[in-house]
Amino acid sequence: MLKAGPTWCTTGKAFDHLGKSEIAQIFIFRGDDSIFYIQILYAEDGGNKLVLSEKIGSSSAIGSNSLNTVTLDYPSEFITGVSGKYRQFVILPGPPKLRSITFHTNKRKYGPFEASPIRTVRFRETETEFSYDVGSSKFCGIFGTYLSDGIESIGIYVKPIEKLPNNPIKKEAI
Repeated sequence: MLKAGPTWCTTGKAFDHLGKSEIAQIFIFRGDDSIFYIQILYAEDGGNKLVLSEKIGSSSAIGSNSLNTVTLDYPSEFITGVSGKYRQFVILPGPPKLRSITFHTNKRKYGPFEASPIRTVRFRETETEFSYDVGSSKFCGIFGTYLSDGIESIGIYVKPIEKLPNNPIKKEAI
């Protein structure tokens, strides 16, 4: 199993959903400077049972909040990638936070779902983009960290292909 995720040292509380790849819905709760939390509705037992995950991130954040819901056409639609942006303030040092997230499926993309811009004070900030695409491999879950005021990092598990296509390898004369 491969992990595609942030390369910096994270300080938040970890979450790990390895093996949870059957997704029916995703709930994204956005705030003033970060994605506060997400929750995922997983399908289990071949879709006969739906299980809502814990809140991944802060459930007590304040500010201009909004909720977005992504409903996948389960089981024919599945996650193939996740992309987005992290924001980190230059003047106020601290860990980066997830500012924007997009979910990619075999049928379409959902997002970007972005945090509201901060309007009261203009801080200098840097943004770092990320994109994790499983290609011909299989999405096998998410992992990451969160702080008291939002998601700090997010990544995906990828299962490599198990065999090569049935194309014979041609040997060339040297």
